[in-house]
Amino acid sequence: MNALVAVRPEPHRVVDADGNAEPYRYQLSIDDRVALEAALGVADEVTAVGIGGNAAQRCVRSALERGADSGTHVTFEPIEGIAGEKYATVLARVVGREAPEAVFIGEASSLDGPEVAGLAAAKLDWPSATQVTELGRESLDVTVETDFGDDELAVQRKLAIGRQEAVVVSLPAVFGVDSGFTNPDRASMATLIAGRRATIETVELADVAPRESRFSMSVGNATVEQVTPNERWGRGRPPRTGTVEERIYRMLGRGSGESGGAGERIDAPPEEAAERVVAFLRQNDLL
Repeated sequence: MNALVAVRPEPHRVVDADGNAEPYRYQLSIDDRVALEAALGVADEVTAVGIGGNAAQRCVRSALERGADSGTHVTFEPIEGIAGEKYATVLARVVGREAPEAVFIGEASSLDGPEVAGLAAAKLDWPSATQVTELGRESLDVTVETDFGDDELAVQRKLAIGRQEAVVVSLPAVFGVDSGFTNPDRASMATLIAGRRATIETVELADVAPRESRFSMSVGNATVEQVTPNERWGRGRPPRTGTVEERIYRMLGRGSGESGGAGERIDAPPEEAAERVVAFLRQNDLL
């Protein structure tokens, strides 16, 4: 079985024995390390896919050093973070190019959240299993007596605290791997050296998803139907009608300048002013 694993960066910080903290560095997400371990346990060939800038490329390299057979980097420079639905869109496009039989995604990644697995499955029109805790008939805590072929995979998944179920999923499929699936181990020295020497395929974002840009990847599926300009100073077009004084008042949000303000000034002591306001509200059934 050929598998594809999404590898994403998340901030890590090292604190030494003296309590001194180093600046944050983006490294391969721990949850995606777990997903990589899950894929390596059941697949014959694993491709790691990173989407984003230099941090994503470093994640692909880390996956190669941990045993992935090949790596692909969809490169672009994000403005800030990447919206979950856009990440899933590009990932689905890469899946179309690579044609794997399974996609493994860490569900608890802090970068894109747990929705990526479901969104990617929906875009691919593939079945999916989330919160996966075991893979393969031999690994399950229960016995699966149903016969199934090479195009199906037995999965154990978490339902709630203390409750799990076993299902058989038809391939190709997307698997959202639970963070408790395993504790990722360090790779052997030979695997580490091979991963550092491996070549990463670099693909431009425009070649994978021509309609996406670094802006849409960060903003997500946002649409603007109608824009109403605010004519206050610095928040829209300045007024072009009226006298200079009227324009200044309107730019400052103070009305036309004739009344000097948007409300009514009460020239009275605080107690009397409060009584007049209460009487006005009661008179107009507002209190």
